[in-house]
Amino acid sequence: MKDPNWRKCILKADSRDIIKRIPDNSVDFILTDPPYNLGQHSTGNIPLPGRTAMNNDVAEWDMIDFNPEEWADEFIRILKPTGNLFIFTSYNQLGRWYNCLDHRFDTSNFMIWHKTNPAPKIYKAGFLNSCEMIFTCWNKKHTWNFISQAEMHNFIESSICMKPERLSNPKHPAQKPVAILKKMIEIASNKDDIVFDPFMGVGSTGVASLSLNRRFVGVELDEIYFEAAKKRIEIVLSQGDLFSQPIANTQAQESEVYMACEPLDIPISPIRELNLFFGTENTDNHSEKESKVIASGLSPIIKWPGGKDKELKYILPNAPKFERFIEPFVGGGSVFMGVEADEYLINDFSTELIELYRCIEKSDDDFFKYVEMMDMSWNNSLDFFRANPQLVETYVGYRKELIGKSELREFIHTFCQNHKQSILDIIGKEYASLPCILLKEMETNLLRKMVRMRELEIEKHILPDADLNDNIETAIKSAVYMNYRHLYNDHKIADNNSKLHCALFFFMRNYAYSGMFRYSSKGEFNVPYGGIAYNSKLLNKKLCYYRSKELLSHFKKTKIYNLDFEQFLRMVKPKDNDFIFLDPPYDSEFSTYAQNAFTRDDQKRLANYLISECKAKWMVIIKNTGFIYGLYNKEGINIRTFNKEYVVSFMNRNDKKVTHLLITNY
Repeated sequence: MKDPNWRKCILKADSRDIIKRIPDNSVDFILTDPPYNLGQHSTGNIPLPGRTAMNNDVAEWDMIDFNPEEWADEFIRILKPTGNLFIFTSYNQLGRWYNCLDHRFDTSNFMIWHKTNPAPKIYKAGFLNSCEMIFTCWNKKHTWNFISQAEMHNFIESSICMKPERLSNPKHPAQKPVAILKKMIEIASNKDDIVFDPFMGVGSTGVASLSLNRRFVGVELDEIYFEAAKKRIEIVLSQGDLFSQPIANTQAQESEVYMACEPLDIPISPIRELNLFFGTENTDNHSEKESKVIASGLSPIIKWPGGKDKELKYILPNAPKFERFIEPFVGGGSVFMGVEADEYLINDFSTELIELYRCIEKSDDDFFKYVEMMDMSWNNSLDFFRANPQLVETYVGYRKELIGKSELREFIHTFCQNHKQSILDIIGKEYASLPCILLKEMETNLLRKMVRMRELEIEKHILPDADLNDNIETAIKSAVYMNYRHLYNDHKIADNNSKLHCALFFFMRNYAYSGMFRYSSKGEFNVPYGGIAYNSKLLNKKLCYYRSKELLSHFKKTKIYNLDFEQFLRMVKPKDNDFIFLDPPYDSEFSTYAQNAFTRDDQKRLANYLISECKAKWMVIIKNTGFIYGLYNKEGINIRTFNKEYVVSFMNRNDKKVTHLLITNY
């Protein structure tokens, strides 16, 4: 910590960028309330007789697809071994958090927040939404401050956040009462511990933390929410009492707020403020002060093997000043999208990948149409499951041994034949008119899933109803996935309809198991569906990103190539004021992405060009092997290392922990 009196660091920024800058093992308690993705299920305002309609909508940010899988690794990295992780969540996300985190901690559990005054259901048509779940994780020797057995119940009760605590302007639909947050903070952290909330909203976690003499780091992207959080937190620091005065911009309050600020008399950027808070500005290479490039804040285009999104914290601070950015192996575009430049020249040997980039560049209507149809089929799959409860009922009969495996097989066959049109309607007429294996895959996947579920129940325990439903839904969506995979492998489509093939490629990249790409000896893509964690994933968020003003502005400065790397570099003729970033396939068995082999001769060809001919400054990021080190261990070449941990080890092709080289000619 730069200064022990520095109590808070609240940042208006994207948490995905900020969390990468937080040092390893530096946070004591993560307490956060991320989006639940329930907005898509909202039925709108509820009309009330003789009264104003009840607001039943949530904010627009909850409509955006939120993926716990994208946050788990960073949460684990920044959390101290003695730290705790509490995540407010809902039924539709709880399983995904569990799948991401349970195996990474010694213990996971959940709490229930019971709201004593939930929104009423005037027509008494179902249960009140009076409970919210909090997913919790910890390791042995973690911080735990229970005083009595009575405090150890995983149940906390209070009213929802009400006036005067609840803000009316801005109104945050998920504002939590400070009292319940304080209870959790008291249990799971100690005085002067750092509490982190990457989805700060209007700052309730910060208010609770600071009032209990904890330090607080909070991040919020929405400017209106951020300003509200800033005012609330500054009043706590200056007055020690959140509710003693209304939040207003009075002159007296402003003077007290400034007294509570950190010991800086100049405006600073979020990155520098974070570095100062953690005391890393002078010792950490991630310092914005030392960085010569500007981060764009844009996300990668697509998930890609070996993607460098998480390594930007090493790459950007070590990049030189430049005008043109050149990337011969653009892949998913983490670095291309992550930096600001006057001009971008990007290339990849994968024809499929470059077709995707060109569809995005041109906002191609056909590509977007095909992807939107696939997204619709994902929603249709869920509707089909809900419309056919007999699938679950039949499995329960199979579980109870009321029917055997042969009767189960016969039921599924008959069911699929009787519901043929409904099954085909899942993908719509245009996809059903193409070579279609959906009926066959539906029968195969339903039977395989039910038989496997029963085997697991016999081996372990009876599946809860929610898990049973998730598994049947997975079987249906796996069948839809397999049909799209079949179309993706159809050479006629690849040859005659490039936009459809590009849409199928995009779908596979998003729904294949762990984003892997693997091909059979016949050259057919054969990675299975990703499973339950992918059931709620939709592509609309990505499509909105592809159509966004910021992304299209980035692409207007971009020239796209589909060449061998050496042909590309000789064509664009790198100059002194250019910067070339290179992330070539690694020197390992797993070096064939999308059937494009990159051999040792190619590695030699690349190293020879860079060292002997290239005039521009360049940086290579690559796995450390004796062969690679030997290629670049030359006079005038700088070689540094960093560690990377792979999340997935697919058929033992990746070592879990490897050393990476950061190689530059400057």
